[in-house]
Amino acid sequence: MSTPQRAFSGNADTQNLARQVNIFLFDLKNEATEHGFKSDDSWTLQLATDADMVSLRRNHYPMVSVKLCPDALLNVFQQVKGKLQQALSMQEVELTVDDLTRDGITQMTAYPAVKLRK
Repeated sequence: MSTPQRAFSGNADTQNLARQVNIFLFDLKNEATEHGFKSDDSWTLQLATDADMVSLRRNHYPMVSVKLCPDALLNVFQQVKGKLQQALSMQEVELTVDDLTRDGITQMTAYPAVKLRK
């Protein structure tokens, strides 16, 4: 899922966003099943630039990502976090489409959360 998607207006926009959320969650579920995730394993969700993705791909596996226009990306990110029952940080709550555009953030990625041993 690396092709940029274009959001539509009105009801089509809502349907397109819901579809993107469902596709992303479906892909996460498939990756989790394929890689033997346990019930207590979780995903780290992150917004990233194209440059960030190079490093993330090198350091994390498996990974699911999607590239969207900024307005759709922010909505999909917030909805996926909600569906995964992950709270938005204060920084994430305050994000705007202008912030994403200014910072060049074009992708959302998910990779397994690393558990640190004590």
